[in-house]
Amino acid sequence: MHKKSIIKKTIQIGSSTLMSRFLGIIRELLMVRYLGANILSDAFVVAYQIPNLMRKIFAEGAMSAAFLPPFIATLRQDKQAAFRLMSLAFVLFEGSLLILCALGMIFTAPIVAIFAPGWPSEKIEIAVSLARILMPFIFFISSSALLGGALQAVGKFFVPAFGPILLNIVFIFGITICLFMKWPVSYLCFIILFGGFLQFMQHLIAYFRNGFYFGIINEETWGSFNTILVKFAFCAISMSALELSLVIDIQFASNLKDGTVTLIYYANRFLGIPLGVFAVAFSTILLPHFARISTYAPKRLNFYLYESAKLVFWVTIPCMLGMIFFSNKIFTTLFLSEKFSLQQAYEAGHILTAFVIGLFFFSFNKIILNVFYAKNSTFIPMIVSLIGTAVNISFNYLFISALKGVGLALATTISGVLQTFLLLYFLRREFGYHAYLGQFCFFCLRYIFQMLIIGSAFLIFYLGLSAAIPMVFSQPATNFLLEKIGFWLWVGPLSLVAGLLLYYCRSLFGVRLYFLD
Repeated sequence: MHKKSIIKKTIQIGSSTLMSRFLGIIRELLMVRYLGANILSDAFVVAYQIPNLMRKIFAEGAMSAAFLPPFIATLRQDKQAAFRLMSLAFVLFEGSLLILCALGMIFTAPIVAIFAPGWPSEKIEIAVSLARILMPFIFFISSSALLGGALQAVGKFFVPAFGPILLNIVFIFGITICLFMKWPVSYLCFIILFGGFLQFMQHLIAYFRNGFYFGIINEETWGSFNTILVKFAFCAISMSALELSLVIDIQFASNLKDGTVTLIYYANRFLGIPLGVFAVAFSTILLPHFARISTYAPKRLNFYLYESAKLVFWVTIPCMLGMIFFSNKIFTTLFLSEKFSLQQAYEAGHILTAFVIGLFFFSFNKIILNVFYAKNSTFIPMIVSLIGTAVNISFNYLFISALKGVGLALATTISGVLQTFLLLYFLRREFGYHAYLGQFCFFCLRYIFQMLIIGSAFLIFYLGLSAAIPMVFSQPATNFLLEKIGFWLWVGPLSLVAGLLLYYCRSLFGVRLYFLD
């Protein structure tokens, strides 16, 4: 796959993800007006996180990482064997999930108690009733991810990328109906479940339309699948590190005041915008590419990792600075309502700041993991993730008393930073990878200088427009443009111009990027 193709497909997936995230923002705005940030919203967040965590493990994370490289290798040699491998994976993975869903519906109460140990019984009962409805959601999403992996193996990325958009459309429709009809949140859970079913049907139709089918399983298939199963066991932990951190944060937050779980969830959702639009999209494209390169030119992975680090830094640092600068504005302009106070908006902004400090590291970790998986190494990432989880828990205990929700987010960031350095250390020790640290630091310095110049111009225009708006517009219009959603009608284009200047002026500052030049 040529570098232009990598960027083109990243943009395609990133555009779909951006649309999904935009719909996600609309979804959260409606959720704030529907539930606010209180006991009921906390209960829904935990109920939704239970199948969502399983979704990250069985769908978007470990399953794809464990299944895709062997499937691609098999597909290159024997299509019939690849179809048989898909059949066995579908039967075993999805069959196991059905059993887990059934057990989850039976033992929902103790599961919720694990996720939120600090809650009183009344609050747990609300979450239990919602979680039982949502539990089968994971089956539909996981099945979609498995079928989507086959499509990605042959370069078909549109349907897997469009799936979250479809789900968000259904989600928004459900919230809107529940909001205006004043339906209970249990009705919304059923609508979400229906959205998962629609996404599954979309992938199944695309799977058959692209010439795939399910083959008859034989003994050779079982031999190939054993390798996938071992990799999956290790990947289940390493690929879900960030999601596990969120679950740990929610566990600690359950001991804080009502609404804190919801605030952490909303802040994490905004962190997921740059992560999903760029980092996840880029890593999704690179995984099959790395898997192919490792079979005929493994040393070239070293170069790709270095250039990927530069591109990730180039994209994520401006996003991080922008989200920190506007962290409070994000919540005061979008979320402020009768059910979401100004104090909660500021608290959510501070939590978001603590999260996005680690944006580069969270993003780069996804790329590094792909190198390990392309080399069929899954044990080391698992160990690193376990260490990161232990560090996250330790710092949660250390920070929670003084910093509350902000401390929990900060602990997650520290864990992500540590995992980056550990993964790079083991990559060098086990596979002899060269970090190009000097060249990377020199690149960072040149880019930081470029950001200082363009960022200063951005700040001058931002402050100038902020001062000019009250002089030009009436009080209601000024309030709309400075304190309401209208704020983003002029800040958004201004930020876009700054981003375009970073792109088109990069050669003037000696900022060279393999994937873009």
